[in-house]
Amino acid sequence: MRFLPRPAPRPRAGTPRTGRHRTFLLTLAVAGVTAGAAACGGSDAAAPTPPTAPTTPVVPPAPTVYVAGQSYFGRNNYVEYLAGNAPVILTAPHGGALTPSGIPDRTAAACGGSATTVTDANTADLARVMQARFAARFGSYPHVVISHLSRRKLDPNRLPLEAACGNATAAEALGEWHGFIELAKSAVLKSHGKGWYMDMHGHGHAVQRLELGYMLTDALLDGSDAALDATSAAENLSSILTLSQLSPLSFSALLRGPASLGTLYAAQGFPSLPSSNDPRPAGADYFTGGENTRRHTCGAGAASVGGVTGGTICGVQIEANFTGVRDTPANRERFGDATAVVLEQYLRTHWALRMTP
Repeated sequence: MRFLPRPAPRPRAGTPRTGRHRTFLLTLAVAGVTAGAAACGGSDAAAPTPPTAPTTPVVPPAPTVYVAGQSYFGRNNYVEYLAGNAPVILTAPHGGALTPSGIPDRTAAACGGSATTVTDANTADLARVMQARFAARFGSYPHVVISHLSRRKLDPNRLPLEAACGNATAAEALGEWHGFIELAKSAVLKSHGKGWYMDMHGHGHAVQRLELGYMLTDALLDGSDAALDATSAAENLSSILTLSQLSPLSFSALLRGPASLGTLYAAQGFPSLPSSNDPRPAGADYFTGGENTRRHTCGAGAASVGGVTGGTICGVQIEANFTGVRDTPANRERFGDATAVVLEQYLRTHWALRMTP
């Protein structure tokens, strides 16, 4: 596997790359663009225990130093890791455009599941901008992992069969995807002891708002605060389990109270579900979170897919609306600036994390 470091931002995929590179040997263990689709990154119900084994991550061998803000690539440049030094990890699984002929198109018949193939427009660039605006504000870089393969060829937010359809090259890229995320998680835990993960997607639902997926079903979120707090069942399922257990606030307050992530985003001009003003789906389309969020955060479902239940990296899936967030460079920058402000407030208050190096 070859990893090519280069400063961000980088040229578009397919353009010549120059500069230093290092070659490493590694035995690999593999297990049309729209504004957004109605079946992007999650579902309206929490999935049962997955019937297939999780992908074995391909942890890339480290160069002498990973330099924050620089990009490192897996084989064929299908997966990119923008190194960081902040306690935040951003991933963009559905913004890729590469369609190599050697990887067959994913189909429901071949892959099982829905085999959704629509691209989440501008989400790869959104993740880059979020990193850049965060760095401009705090002087530190979130870790970023981007899949450059079209979703027709690989869906990194699915379990292995549906993700890669049994193709060895796609499965290798899927292993690299999770390997880079594990690399970022290890770096975050080493430097900060705990961290925050956000899987970035784009939805095409009618209501233009952020959908924050905590791995909770519509039915659970439609319940009252008293019902959410009556037992630990919903908290245990959620992608913020450990954070919630350490917080003096109730679980419902963390989800949709005045200091919740959604309410903080809404205060920055980005309406969000759940939040104080928009606490429940109430029958509207809403994504609960997908396999990346299940695996790479701290909820009860993490252990069954290769993650750590009760670990110290928690997080959320964000399904971003197109208009006002992903549609223009100016709006992507505005969202990046808002995210830096929101995360500084949220993580300092609830997770005792500071964003400066």
